[in-house]
Amino acid sequence: MRRASRPYLTRRRLLALALGSGLLPLAARAQAVPAKVDVAVLGAGIAGLAAARLLSTRGISVAVLEARSRIGGRAYTDTQRFGLPVDLGALHLRSLELNPLVPLIREARIANQIEDGDFWLYEPGHEAASGDYDALGAALDRIDDALNDAKTARQDRALAALVPVMETRWADAARALAGPLHVGIEFAQVSALDAPRLTGTGNDLWLPGGLGAWVASLGAGLPIYLEKPVHAIEWSERGVTVGHAGGSLEARACIVALPLAVLATNGVSFRPEWPGPRREALGRLQIGAIERIALRYKPGSFEAAPSTQLFGPGPGADIDVARQAMQFRLNALGQPVVLASVGGAYARDLVRAGEATMIEAARQRLTKLLGPQIDGNFVDGMASRWGADPYSLGSHSVARPGAVAARRALAQPLGRVFFAGEHVAPPEWVSQLPGAWASGREAALAALKALA
Repeated sequence: MRRASRPYLTRRRLLALALGSGLLPLAARAQAVPAKVDVAVLGAGIAGLAAARLLSTRGISVAVLEARSRIGGRAYTDTQRFGLPVDLGALHLRSLELNPLVPLIREARIANQIEDGDFWLYEPGHEAASGDYDALGAALDRIDDALNDAKTARQDRALAALVPVMETRWADAARALAGPLHVGIEFAQVSALDAPRLTGTGNDLWLPGGLGAWVASLGAGLPIYLEKPVHAIEWSERGVTVGHAGGSLEARACIVALPLAVLATNGVSFRPEWPGPRREALGRLQIGAIERIALRYKPGSFEAAPSTQLFGPGPGADIDVARQAMQFRLNALGQPVVLASVGGAYARDLVRAGEATMIEAARQRLTKLLGPQIDGNFVDGMASRWGADPYSLGSHSVARPGAVAARRALAQPLGRVFFAGEHVAPPEWVSQLPGAWASGREAALAALKALA
């Protein structure tokens, strides 16, 4: 995690791939939703797109209903505000050797880059000392070892109870990196069995054109109907009727690929209602909060490799690191953009305060770390605010300690209604983009079996 050398690494020049909403067929925007199909797919995030793509290749008629005016869900690349691709949701693909999405990207010859940016640890106005890097690294190693041991022993307990007492002055910073900045909740609430490891294989992939833009491209050629929020699902062993903004849709089966928070807040009514054990399982999961704040600076403001991570300040600063942690990526996607991440209660507080407050908080924090001269290069900012989006109500799902089995319960079908999304993903990719993709394909295969 330590910087490899001084001076700062020279920024690499990358060619961005332009992908946008133009790949979505105009007919899907303009045409009315059909009255009947074989399978209704609810949600055009990566889980819904994965399901619809698989079903379409098997000759099954589908209709994908999406509440938003765009596709991609919580994987979203903004190309308008800055005139540059900026990912405000999912950022990169971990462990490229194992990640099931990487072969799709390479087969499609999408521009991609192995993430080789550095990690910088800063006190206000200067880089931290070598010993600080060592102390933070040792604390993170302890947490990651506890995660690994818990997964090996299948211990569904609070991670905080499994981590040895850490006396280093960087302990709060390590907890923030493993809690709110990693899974979107406070460290004391993290389940050791549910949270991903802090480290993967060491080879992560990012897309210069934006990960969200690539996800949106997966909708090309699919019958996707935008601005069609779903409000009701009537289900049985024989079929499904979906009530949506434009009327109703009858289907032989249905795949619900909506975010957990939408289901948990009764954003969609089910008739018959969910059985008691399933409703109880839903209550055992919680909603994580991770928000992105993008700051655009003048070109050349940061002599750093693309996606270089910056974290600070450390102990002794006038910031409560445990409660107000913020992590930065310099030159995000190879552009003069800094992408700040905040999580947990701090992220929720900032979202309630509004986008302008979020931008100002990130701008001030970066100025505190790198010095007042950097603020003179600031151009513009924007923020994600997933927690305020009525079609997401948060960034992802998180199981409470002792509640990992609730995910399996929620994955069980109701009649011919099947469920997909990061909240019912395979354990190794839970709450992550490849997990949502895999769950969509699993739901599609289950629907095919039911229709056979």
